[in-house]
Amino acid sequence: MTFDFHVHIFRLPRFAENLQELRKQSRLALRPVSWGFHRLQTLMRILPDPIRKTVDEVGALAPIPMLMIESTARDLTEAMQENQVDHCLVIATPPLVSNEYVLEVCSRNPKLIAAVNIPPGTPKPAQLLRKYVEKGARALKIHSAMDGGPIGAPRYLALLKAADELKLPVVLHTGCIQNHVLYKSPEAGLVENFEPWFQKFPNLKFILAHMNYHQPDRAMDMAERYSNVYVDTSWQPSEVIGEAVRRLGAERVLFATDWPFAGNNFSVGINRVQACIEAGTLDQHQAAMILGKNAMRILGLPHGD
Repeated sequence: MTFDFHVHIFRLPRFAENLQELRKQSRLALRPVSWGFHRLQTLMRILPDPIRKTVDEVGALAPIPMLMIESTARDLTEAMQENQVDHCLVIATPPLVSNEYVLEVCSRNPKLIAAVNIPPGTPKPAQLLRKYVEKGARALKIHSAMDGGPIGAPRYLALLKAADELKLPVVLHTGCIQNHVLYKSPEAGLVENFEPWFQKFPNLKFILAHMNYHQPDRAMDMAERYSNVYVDTSWQPSEVIGEAVRRLGAERVLFATDWPFAGNNFSVGINRVQACIEAGTLDQHQAAMILGKNAMRILGLPHGD
C-alpha cells in the first residue's frame, strides 16, 4: 500500500481542463525535464548560502508552469492509478484552492483524505476547524511562511488547541525557501520556530513537511527531542530518508511528494524509497511502514499488521 501524505490539487481554466489528452502527452514529453529538476533540487543545499538564496528566488517559481499540464483532481487520480498510489492526503491552499473545494473532491473519492488550512484573518478559526472536521477533514495544515504571521499568534494557539482536542494530526510546512513571491515570511518555516508548540502540545502529532527542506538534519534533531514529531520524505533524496530512519525509526517517517510541483513526483518519490531498500538503509518492513502504514495509523484508519 502507498499513501502520499502531502499532495495538492488546483483548478485550471476550463479551456485548459478540456485539453486533457494534450496535457497528458505534454506530461510524458516533459518527464526528462521533471527528473532533471528533482535531481537539481537536492543539490541546491550544497551551494553557498548567498548563492542558494538567489537561486531560491527564481528556482521556486520554476515548477509553476508545469501546473498547467498536471495539477487537477483528475490529473491526481490518473497519476495515482499509473503509479499504484492507493491514498493521498490532499491539502487545501486557500485562497488559491479553498477548503470547501478540497472537502468536496475528497467526499467523492474515498482514496483522497482532506487536510484543511485556515488562513489568517478567518473569524473564529477553531470553530471553523471543527465544522470542517464534521465535513470530513482528517488533518490540519499550517503554513506560517505563507501566512506571514508570528508563531505566537493567538489564532495558531486556538487552532492547535482545537486540533489537540479533535486528535487531528498537524502538518507543518518546514524549511526556509527564500522566495518572497510565494512566501510572505520564508524564515517563519524554519523548524526551530515550532519548538514551543511541540512542548505545549505533547499529545499532538506534528508532521514536519519537507523535513526542513535545505536543512533536514535540523528536522531530525527536533524529532529526536520530541516523540510527537514526525517527518515526511518530500523533496529529500534517498540518503536523507535512510538517515531519518536510522535516527528516528521507520515509524516516524512518512512518504510524501508535494505532488504536483515539478512533475512526475510519485515516480521520483517511490524510486527514492526503493533506492534505500537497494542500498540496505531500509528493509521491506520499514519501507511498508513509510509508504503507507504510518499514515493510516496517524489518521486512525485501518492499516493491518
